[in-house]
Amino acid sequence: IQLMTKERTSVRMQTQIKVMSAQGHSLRSIARVLRLSRRTVRKYLEPSAQPPSESEGWEQKIDWDYVRQEVYGKGTTVKQIGREVASEIAYVKFWRVFRQQAGHKASPQQVTIRLHHKPAEKTQVDFGDGVFITERHSGNKTLTQFFLGVLPFSSYTFGEFVLDQKLPTFIGVQQRMFAYFGGVTPYLVVDNLKSGVHKADLYDPDVNPTYCDFANHMGFAVLPARPYKPKDKGSGECHIGVLQRDFFQEVRNRVFYSLEELNQALRHYLERLNHQVMKDYGVSRAQRFEEEKKQLKALPPSCFELSEWRRAKVHPDCHVQVEKNFYSVPFVYVGQQVRVRLTEKMVEVFSEDSLSLSAHSRLTGIGKFSTYDSHYPEQKLSVARFEVHHAKEQAKKLGPNVEQLVDKLLSTDYPLRHLRRVQGILRLAKRHPITVQALDHACQRALSFNKTRLSYIKDCALYFVTHGQRPTLLAPSREQGAVHLHHQLVLAPNAESQNVISHSEEDEIL
Repeated sequence: IQLMTKERTSVRMQTQIKVMSAQGHSLRSIARVLRLSRRTVRKYLEPSAQPPSESEGWEQKIDWDYVRQEVYGKGTTVKQIGREVASEIAYVKFWRVFRQQAGHKASPQQVTIRLHHKPAEKTQVDFGDGVFITERHSGNKTLTQFFLGVLPFSSYTFGEFVLDQKLPTFIGVQQRMFAYFGGVTPYLVVDNLKSGVHKADLYDPDVNPTYCDFANHMGFAVLPARPYKPKDKGSGECHIGVLQRDFFQEVRNRVFYSLEELNQALRHYLERLNHQVMKDYGVSRAQRFEEEKKQLKALPPSCFELSEWRRAKVHPDCHVQVEKNFYSVPFVYVGQQVRVRLTEKMVEVFSEDSLSLSAHSRLTGIGKFSTYDSHYPEQKLSVARFEVHHAKEQAKKLGPNVEQLVDKLLSTDYPLRHLRRVQGILRLAKRHPITVQALDHACQRALSFNKTRLSYIKDCALYFVTHGQRPTLLAPSREQGAVHLHHQLVLAPNAESQNVISHSEEDEIL
């Protein structure tokens, strides 16, 4: 009954009463046709009898040129500008007068369907352009990104401004969102940005592996929205629009110097928004959320550890290379593609079918190895491998010292341990300006001083190319019957050198 009374005394009904009266219809006939009481008809046909309103004539007090400039020039919403220039006037009344002033015609009504959501079933998230923050000293402006999460049943809303949409930011802001809600929903509807969905598809989207790990940790399933179907996350799209029309316009003339300052203003606004009574339900978002919160899943006891997934190939030495360091894998996977999961402290290797192969502490620096001996095959099997046999055959062609050094490195209990280093040594002969002679000399020096690192051998070979063979110190010999070593031979080149320093020449040099 109350709804019928409200409809009969609406603005359209009042206009109809006045139109019929102007056409000559009597008060009785108007009441009969419109199914109103004669008292109601008389009430609207005699407006002078009504007491004058305190806000009468407010239209003439408004600077409508300024209002149109704010709305059409700066994008300010009619609701926001109405609050600023006529806060005592109801929004609907202000909007009607504004439309009349702007000369708009009513647009045709669109048919919509009201969706019904189950409590605590889904969370919808979305990203959009945010508000500029200004660097205090230089004045440079940076456009932020706005993240929004909403529970469709209660419309309870969370928002935060961030600097980018990268994966660490995307996961971190969702952790804070669920902490704000105090629980987790079984499903989360996400847009097709790269941080959440690795490959968008209408029927079989590919979720980002790291984001999938986060979903498993939190306990929700990811439901990617269909490409170009914003209605799949209608609540998120709607509330993005609400904040862009309301909060963004509210702070349009403010200057924010930090992300923290901007988010603090947003938190105050969200507090008002979530406790504001919704006209469709007669209660606030917070009141509806109180019942929904009881059905949310509990938060996990620990925070999610961010990880990164990569692909790698297992090299013949049973190692994969990750960020210039090397980690061993069982030899049966040599030559295969594997998946590597990186965390702050660990490196885990998995096969294509997600079978765990190895786990290592993450190395720092460059060129370091983390190796388990059990990942190598037996010695006889290792020596019989093509890579080891081929390396020895190549070493024979490059000189006796190269062959001796390679045999030494590959004669351990696990020959594959040094296979990568051997391959690097052999490839030095193909690098300009290192020659075969320079490489053989460098290997001879490496054997003499037991320094078999690739970097040392390379430096020796390059020095030989530039300066030739370097004289070496020899132990001095004392003649029989001589008490002291004075004036004896103290410096001489290798026996292979064509120049020999004699005693007499040394005296001349001295």
